[in-house]
Amino acid sequence: MVQWKFVYGLAALSVVGLIKGSPMQEDDQLDENTRIDECISLGAEDFTGAGKEISGKPITVPCAPGSFQSAPPSRRRLEVSASVDIKKLEAYFGTKLETDFTKLSSKCARHPTPWPSGYWPAYADSINFLWNKKTNISASEKYAKAFGHDVNTFMDMVSSTRGIDYMEKIKKKPCTTRADCKELGDGSFCGKRAGKKKGYCIPKWPGICHAWAPASILEPEPICPVEHNGVVFEPFDIKALITMTYDGSNIPTIFTGRRFRGNDTRDNGKDQYGRFLDGNRRDISPGYFHIAATNILCDFQYSFIIDISAGHEVWNQPVNSFEITRMSWMTPTDAAKKYFKVDKYPFNDAATNMAIVTSRLTWISETGENGPIVSTSKINKYKTTAEYEYILELDDTYQILGGEWLGLSSENHPDFLWIPTRKPDDALVTPVGLVYAEIKKLLTKSIQGDCQLTSTDTQKPETNERANPVAPPSSNASPTEGPAASINVPPTTQPHSETPTGVSSEEAPTDAPAEAPPSEASPAEAPSSEASPAEAPSSEASLSSEDLLSSEASSSPENSPSSEAPSSETSPAETPSAGTPPTT
Repeated sequence: MVQWKFVYGLAALSVVGLIKGSPMQEDDQLDENTRIDECISLGAEDFTGAGKEISGKPITVPCAPGSFQSAPPSRRRLEVSASVDIKKLEAYFGTKLETDFTKLSSKCARHPTPWPSGYWPAYADSINFLWNKKTNISASEKYAKAFGHDVNTFMDMVSSTRGIDYMEKIKKKPCTTRADCKELGDGSFCGKRAGKKKGYCIPKWPGICHAWAPASILEPEPICPVEHNGVVFEPFDIKALITMTYDGSNIPTIFTGRRFRGNDTRDNGKDQYGRFLDGNRRDISPGYFHIAATNILCDFQYSFIIDISAGHEVWNQPVNSFEITRMSWMTPTDAAKKYFKVDKYPFNDAATNMAIVTSRLTWISETGENGPIVSTSKINKYKTTAEYEYILELDDTYQILGGEWLGLSSENHPDFLWIPTRKPDDALVTPVGLVYAEIKKLLTKSIQGDCQLTSTDTQKPETNERANPVAPPSSNASPTEGPAASINVPPTTQPHSETPTGVSSEEAPTDAPAEAPPSEASPAEAPSSEASPAEAPSSEASLSSEDLLSSEASSSPENSPSSEAPSSETSPAETPSAGTPPTT
């Protein structure tokens, strides 16, 4: 059983007495996300975290009540809006965040685990997609028939809002085959509505992951098939409807970080230290990431959502766990020489201690699999991890002042982080015509059905598994370089291959239904993160729901897959209790 041990060393101090810096920075370049007393509406057309191209400003709505506290003056340079983001979280949770590195938990996991589902990509016409070949009817058509809505009108609304017809509004290139889209160079499919010969060139990443992620955190997972007015809804149908409902909701979200809207296929420019010049590409900062992840997940016992791609594409994923896997202490001078090839640490004069951290974040990935997942061992297939390496800048009292991404993490780290604050209003009717009360009725029957399984996951209390904080450096310890073994190079953070695994059609037809495993069938094989991108398809075959609705369908060839989450038998890192800070 392998366990990483933290190695502690005395950080040499060049001044007498404790130096206390001011945590994080009040940045001058504030954007639409920096109002402390306002939240961003999830259902707005230009929600900042939407899984599509956005052009306008988001709609703001009142946040939950709280006392909005001012951040202290800043001495941190080159940090992006971190203190503003911290104040947003403090306002929502109603208390100050813990920023003492030695008091923050080193490991925790959230229960219940968010549930996997599809991200319902636009090129497949969103929830109009015929995912179940046996029934040959989409979730949207089922809903309209069961609840007395006009089928064609409802499906047209879905398509024009989040599906293929929406592409006409934003002037995407028309096409008849995928070859028509090749010149775009973005891996677009020719998305065509059922029965249509013409469609639009649509990249594979736009979808409604920004709606699935909060729904998977706030709503219980559908378990049993449900019959309503003669129509049978599979659990995967109900997930589709819940997801689309959240897309049209106005729930407030605490949105932190700034979305990168640039072109990540070009040279975005880097400074002499290898960091992106564009602050939107560089954030979120590792200092804020560490504070937010440990406070939200470990202390407040809540989950959050990240965009796992620091680049242009958006992949919202609900987070399940956080763990420090390696950590060592270093002086600012040693860190400057080792990581930036200069004699003096260039970013923060107030930092007197450096924690060199490798942390592991685990999130839930998309899938096209039907049936209960969280309540079974199948959930482990859909836990995806990435390791991030970074410096945390600390003062003499171990307050986190800021930080810098290291190695591959400088390019592959979360782009933004956000929290859904509540479920939709019971009276919600979405712009496409979904009635939340009707969806809740299906969900309630599904989780109370006879097929419900005994769950070791959902029966756990809604609290955290957590490990002790990291201890300060010991005054009698000698090493300062951390573990003898070299720090593992973190994998990239996007578990997506260039083309959906198993695709073999010229374009991604939405008029040919695909086989999906029934509830009682054996689980489909988990997508292999090592698989090579599939060959370009021929027009005779169709996408399976597992292929099309999982996050394997990405168009970012420059990002290699993340590692699969460790099995439940993997032992946690060994983390000692906090010790006494060294004296000077």
